[in-house]
Amino acid sequence: MATIVVTDSSCHIPACLVEEFDIRVVPFYINMAGEEFLDNLSESYQEFYQRQRKIAEFPTTSQPSVGDFVKVFNRSAPGDNIITILMSSALSGALQSANMARELFKDRNIEVLDSLSSSLGLGFQVLKACESIRSKRENILEEVASVRDRLKLFFLVDSLDNLVKSGRLPKAVGMLGNLLNIKAILTVSNGCLQLYDKARSKRKGMRKMVSELEMATKKAIVERVGIAHVDAAVDAEYLKEMIEEVFPGGVLITEAGPAVGLHIGSGGLALVYY
Repeated sequence: MATIVVTDSSCHIPACLVEEFDIRVVPFYINMAGEEFLDNLSESYQEFYQRQRKIAEFPTTSQPSVGDFVKVFNRSAPGDNIITILMSSALSGALQSANMARELFKDRNIEVLDSLSSSLGLGFQVLKACESIRSKRENILEEVASVRDRLKLFFLVDSLDNLVKSGRLPKAVGMLGNLLNIKAILTVSNGCLQLYDKARSKRKGMRKMVSELEMATKKAIVERVGIAHVDAAVDAEYLKEMIEEVFPGGVLITEAGPAVGLHIGSGGLALVYY
């Protein structure tokens, strides 16, 4: 009887770790200029974002279908345990699709968990589940819940336009942010995307996020820190250097795929820790 971990492609876990832990990743769908793409973690997204900037019509994203989860659940045996951790149900309908698929597999022990997060906020919960399985821990779900409850996720965005276009932020908030030419810092609270703070420049925005991390390290032990970027590798490295001034552990850097990156926009950065 195996224990399998399933997630969606908004987790932004590097492909090498997906392979190492044999994580089953269900992709989101991207429609751009009439073409449909899979949000595939095994590919680099730089070319995609460069192409997207040249297209006037804003691409759309859609959640994995019930059938997509059925295909993944089928890659298991009766009696297997399947831990499915997905993007916040307030941001995507992937959780609903997975729950509907679960009803077709009464002979498996399938848990469908709402991460209340996205990007590496989801990814870190998935990795904790994988590490707990490898360590033969019995309280896997409690370990995942502990990460979820301690998690902090910040997005620094160059422009709010994409978030307004996709309906993730109210139009009034986007207009105000662009009018003042500010860099918005967003967070995910109780699964919902919210405006957290603002900065007059990208570097100042990075400093504000790192200050939040620094304060967290003084209150409790921070186990893991990660950066996800939207076609902004140079900025991600700069942010890593800033983090290393206040956090002695390693920092994971990964690319943000289109399911999240399209809404955050090119140049966007995510700082995640717990």
